[in-house]
Amino acid sequence: LIEGSWVHYREGWYYLFYSGDNCCGPDARYAVLAARARQPAGPYETLATATGTEGTILTENARWQAPGHNCLVTDAAGQDWLLYHAIDRQQPTYDAINTEQGNSRRVMLLDKVTYDAAGWPQVGTPTTTPQPAPIVSTR
Repeated sequence: LIEGSWVHYREGWYYLFYSGDNCCGPDARYAVLAARARQPAGPYETLATATGTEGTILTENARWQAPGHNCLVTDAAGQDWLLYHAIDRQQPTYDAINTEQGNSRRVMLLDKVTYDAAGWPQVGTPTTTPQPAPIVSTR
C-alpha cells in the first residue's frame, strides 16, 4: 500500500513524501518515506535507492504505531514540520470496551523535519514529550 502523498519544494528539489506498508489493524507497520526530483513530474529517486537504506523518514516507536498519511508545512521562520497521524498504543481504539475495531483511533501529530548533509529529510520517530511549536505569522 502506498498513499498519502505530498510534494514540497525546497532548495531546488521537489520532495515527495508518502506513506506505505500495512496501514491498519493491530499489526499495522505504516511509515513515511521520501523521494526527490529536480522537476515536479520527476523522475523521482527514493531515499532507499539513493542511500541503500530502508528509506523511511518516520517510523513507529513504543508509544506511537503506524505513523503516516502526512503533509509538510513550513512555519514563518522557514522551519519545515511534518503533520501526520498515528495510533496511540495506550488507547488504540475509539471505544476501549469494543476492541473488535482493531487499532483504528488515529491522533494528529506534528514533528520538526531536519535535513541531512545530502539534503534528505529526517524525522525519526514521533516525539513523546512536548516540543517547541511552529512559529506562525499573525498577518
